[in-house]
Amino acid sequence: MGFWNKKIVDERVYNTQNKIYREIYILTMIIVIASIAVKFYLSGISMESVATEMVILICGSLYYGFRSAQLGVFSDEVELHDANSKFSYSTKQLILGIGLGLVIAIFMGINSAYQYADSSSQAIEYFFVVFIVSLIIYVPLYLLLLFAAYKSALNKSQKVNSKMLEEDDDAGRNR
Repeated sequence: MGFWNKKIVDERVYNTQNKIYREIYILTMIIVIASIAVKFYLSGISMESVATEMVILICGSLYYGFRSAQLGVFSDEVELHDANSKFSYSTKQLILGIGLGLVIAIFMGINSAYQYADSSSQAIEYFFVVFIVSLIIYVPLYLLLLFAAYKSALNKSQKVNSKMLEEDDDAGRNR
């Protein structure tokens, strides 16, 4: 059965095509981010005006993460990253979670101070109250979310790699 389905593939052409696809993906992401920046500049910070761009960014990232875990590539990427980087992948996830929580807390604090305060002292009070409450809510939320996604993808990828190794061992024994 496999005789009919075999295709001859030139690795050079295949790798060049993958390089082009990667460049197209990066170009698309740059265009989407530029579109978000222009819309924020022209129409103010409104999530409704950039909903399509946010869906593109989030879905593209989720799809890549899901497929890399499903194909067993994610654990290899993490291993290569950890071997070549000063900080481990999990440490970077920790920093990213804290950073996202801090950015959102600062944004929420500034927004509350600007929108609802009547005086400078009230603005400072509103900023710090909302900042601290947002920090308490969002930092653990993002840490948990990013860590759970990282561990889930890593475990899935390792299981796929183990299964592929077992199948290769079984195929080698049957020859």
